[in-house]
Amino acid sequence: MPSVSPIIIESLRRRMERVARRMAIEMARTIPLAEGVGGGSAFGSEVLAACREGVGTLLSLWAESRPPSRPELQQLSRMGGRLATTGVPLDAILRAYRVAALVIWQHVIEVVRNHPEIDAQSVLTAVGPLFDYLDSISAAVSTSYLETRERARREQDRQYDQFFAEVMQGTADQEAVARAAAGGTILNFPYRVVVVGADDTSAEATVATSWMPLGAQVALHQSSVVALVPTSVRMPTLRRSLQAAVGSERVPWPMARGPVAGNLSEVPQAVRSARDALTVGGILRPGEPVHDWSQLQPYLNWLHDLPGLEAFVMASIGPLLERERRRRTPLRETLEVALSHGGLSEAARQLQVHRHTLLYRLDRIRGLVGGWDDAEDRLRLELALRGYRVLSAVAESAEPTAAARSDEAGRPGA
Repeated sequence: MPSVSPIIIESLRRRMERVARRMAIEMARTIPLAEGVGGGSAFGSEVLAACREGVGTLLSLWAESRPPSRPELQQLSRMGGRLATTGVPLDAILRAYRVAALVIWQHVIEVVRNHPEIDAQSVLTAVGPLFDYLDSISAAVSTSYLETRERARREQDRQYDQFFAEVMQGTADQEAVARAAAGGTILNFPYRVVVVGADDTSAEATVATSWMPLGAQVALHQSSVVALVPTSVRMPTLRRSLQAAVGSERVPWPMARGPVAGNLSEVPQAVRSARDALTVGGILRPGEPVHDWSQLQPYLNWLHDLPGLEAFVMASIGPLLERERRRRTPLRETLEVALSHGGLSEAARQLQVHRHTLLYRLDRIRGLVGGWDDAEDRLRLELALRGYRVLSAVAESAEPTAAARSDEAGRPGA
């Protein structure tokens, strides 16, 4: 393989400082630094050092007639990783490297012009490695740039999730808020708390992509996606945005609309209320896509006083439940249907029983829990039936956890 003319190599070695400075100036002109990124003498010195290093490596490649090694490329690509943290676009960085290569090529042309004895083949031999060198550096710089950006993104996501975990738990202080603001996360209260019943990062990404452009802050927190939504954004808008994101009229996750948090200290309670609304709404109104905290308010405290709820349920319909358990007769369902329908014929059709069968069951039920002609008695029975559904759902959701603890202990659950 023909070697590069020693005249070209020696000339570039003697003028390496001047060529490196010219390269640094042209690269600095080409690379647009983001606003707020210091591009003073320290940055200029860093670019100049990278240019010196690049020219020195090229001289070694020319002299030894070889391609760049992996360690050399890794060393030369450091500037790409450094610029990835400044917000400079990758295409601008690659354009700057092309400009730097052009500076070297201009120097080669100048040397050839001043030394007619250099043969054409030697010039062509210099061209190939120069542009191969540029391609290799561009690939290494792109890899370093993208890897650095990915690490920075993961770290930013981690800090974002940690900050919102603190916000939702009520442990975030003003210092944490200031750090988040410096990183671009600025809280503008008041916010409406909205909880989405999804517990995976894919769902979080879908919700975040849909709602963050509307001004919402979104994070996956304790097995659900929690969003702080500007109060000016309505639930129909949020639903339409999610429908567009999933490409379907049916959003695959239930949602709960919680109360408004007027400041940082009100967020934890608002999140708890929205979570409770999601839980209770899913039990009492499973067909509804959105559960409203304000409409479910009377039932939310049940979740925090299950013993008291159980005592009320047993005092109201305990005999009915015991009779149903022993006789396997759907008395509870019969009472629910009877209370929700005005006429016996309609109730019998829904239960798919004969009218006389329904009358017999209702007579048995009255003997167990009393009548419901009085409005207070009717309300008491309706609440007890709903309370029983809540107790049953909570018990079912706790069974896998209890079973897991029993398995870990090596003994059957109580």
